[in-house]
Amino acid sequence: MRPARITTPLATSRRTLLAGGLAAGVWGVVGAPVPAHAEPGPIGISWPGRQELPTFTRPRHLDALMMSDDTAVDVQLLVTTLQGLVNRTRPEIYVVRGNATEGKETWLEDTRVPYQLLTDPWQLLERHLHRAKGIVVYDPEVVETINVATTVASLRDGVIASPELVERLSAAPYDLAVLDDFRGRFETSLQATTWAFENLWPQTSHRVLFGINPGQSVPIPPDNWKDFQELAREERPIRDSSNREVHAYDMADFLGGEYVYLRFQDSQPADGWGPAVHRVTVRADGEVVADLTAGTDAERAVLFDKGNSTLKPQAGTNDAHRFADGGGYFVYQLAVPAGTQTLIVSVDMWNQYLVSASGTAPAVSSDDRRPASQQLRDYAVATKAMPFWLASNDSPEETALLERIFAAVEKGTPYLGWFTDEFNGVRLASRHGVYTLAADFLENATVFGGVREPVRPQRVPAPPALANKVYLTFTFSEGDNLQYDQHRMRQLWDHPDRGKVPLNWSVSPLLLDVAPLMLSHYLRTASPVDTVVAGPTGAGYFFPSLWPADHLPRFLADTRSYLDRPGLDVLYALDDRDALTPESAAAYNQQLDLRGVFYNMWFVRSDTTVMDGTLPVSTQLAISDRTVMVERIVANAGDFDGSEPVFVAVGVPAWDLHPGDLVWVLDQVRAQVGDHVTAVRGDHFFDLLRQAKGID
Repeated sequence: MRPARITTPLATSRRTLLAGGLAAGVWGVVGAPVPAHAEPGPIGISWPGRQELPTFTRPRHLDALMMSDDTAVDVQLLVTTLQGLVNRTRPEIYVVRGNATEGKETWLEDTRVPYQLLTDPWQLLERHLHRAKGIVVYDPEVVETINVATTVASLRDGVIASPELVERLSAAPYDLAVLDDFRGRFETSLQATTWAFENLWPQTSHRVLFGINPGQSVPIPPDNWKDFQELAREERPIRDSSNREVHAYDMADFLGGEYVYLRFQDSQPADGWGPAVHRVTVRADGEVVADLTAGTDAERAVLFDKGNSTLKPQAGTNDAHRFADGGGYFVYQLAVPAGTQTLIVSVDMWNQYLVSASGTAPAVSSDDRRPASQQLRDYAVATKAMPFWLASNDSPEETALLERIFAAVEKGTPYLGWFTDEFNGVRLASRHGVYTLAADFLENATVFGGVREPVRPQRVPAPPALANKVYLTFTFSEGDNLQYDQHRMRQLWDHPDRGKVPLNWSVSPLLLDVAPLMLSHYLRTASPVDTVVAGPTGAGYFFPSLWPADHLPRFLADTRSYLDRPGLDVLYALDDRDALTPESAAAYNQQLDLRGVFYNMWFVRSDTTVMDGTLPVSTQLAISDRTVMVERIVANAGDFDGSEPVFVAVGVPAWDLHPGDLVWVLDQVRAQVGDHVTAVRGDHFFDLLRQAKGID
């Protein structure tokens, strides 16, 4: 048996309130440490130095706006910045955009705060716009000015507005002054962000970073690719580069203009493993006129449309490749010298590719962006932070600025939002000691941060007696994602088949700060076969092998209470490699007192390694759908010969499967393998595994 868990107090505060731009009266004495368990005063935000994210004042009444998806984007941005401004003092505005998967009023009802439903944004604006001291105008032609304007508005107690709204907001009944105007100030988004970092950053709070995308691709018309002709397609499901080859394409049918266009897309978009292109060589009448290696300036210069493609290293080599999967793609615009008679394009590529070409430019590129709204913006306004959006790869200048920002904050700072490329973004952040909280579609954090709800440790029933069986445990992914915890997880949680099969539900421990109501709901309403576990990779998502080694134990110790208070002693981990490093395992084992760790990569086998003497780390089967899940479980269960128990950890793709699918999976496995297969909770899985391996 393991010793009883001992909850230790948090280490001495690693940072105090930063004075930049934080108004006394709302924030208390600027720069002064706040008692660790301080309640907010009559109004404002409480943010003790040992607390990762702020606590808002308790809401008394909410104006709940149910805003349709077709509401003009500039109105959405106006509403969201007003929400942050108002809720900074006391939460009064609650906004739901579109049809929330969990139900528009589900969490709202759970708050037990009186509210009035509104459907017209202007009704809400008429009630609250008098609270703003003015408007800051952004430039729709340079979408990053939305983030710049948001920062200025947060510092000057204003809201942001499009040029089209200026006249209306400047006139009665609003009579708002123009505090600043960013029209025509910058030519590119990078210029705008650089200016903000050099001029606004010193005035903002540095306790939290926000990566908020202020734009979205313009709509691609259905006939955008009508002139493209297919050249080649890989029909086989190849994901390991075993089909790497240089393919030569004769572009004679597409000559006649200044350019030819070459498009690469996923030939099997359902399985998420599309084309990988390392090099493109163009020969005009036998002479090389372009030699383009992925990731070079020359290659980026001919990208007509990135199409959500990313730049990735090739495992085990120095090769980089441009990659697009699912609905992603990329299009090269290749110059044709005047008078060219023969044009041959050679492509070094692999995996599941579909290649097409045209002599006519597509009407639209997805790289063309227009303003967009994300509800997370209210949280940035309320905390007086500087939101920004910078490429985490494939743009050296933007990535360099992103690293400058990461380097400018203390180790252990959270980054809320998302990245242009997940893994490169998390790599960069981790190297600087910054952890990620996926939150780009998190709604109403400025309300839920003020709703009090007791969070009690989850109840763990006694484990079953150890027997010679095949023990399965299923863990839903995505729990580090705050928007998932708010939306998709609640939908899965309310599924009628929850409770029929033991399931592990990964969540973000930072819900303790962001939305204790949500964490409390999951813990309080869990069935006896539901286990809540910490999502990747602890308090937040980071790669422990890349985190500054001398700081990792301290960071884990500083954030331990976020696991201890809700009783999360099983961790779901990710890293930038196929195994947890001994150093990382030792830090987890010594600082967090875990029952065990589920380690996730693209594994087809589930194996357990005991690390640091007493920490079991079990790799999870990587699953794309429930049929594949059955196949892989059956293959792993083949190790069972009746002489000793077999333990199989299974990762469940939370966006694709639901509890009913796991009922079906377990039935199918038992039908093929036998009744000696049993599913158990994650904590019981590790209790039984420890007993089987003789681990104290």
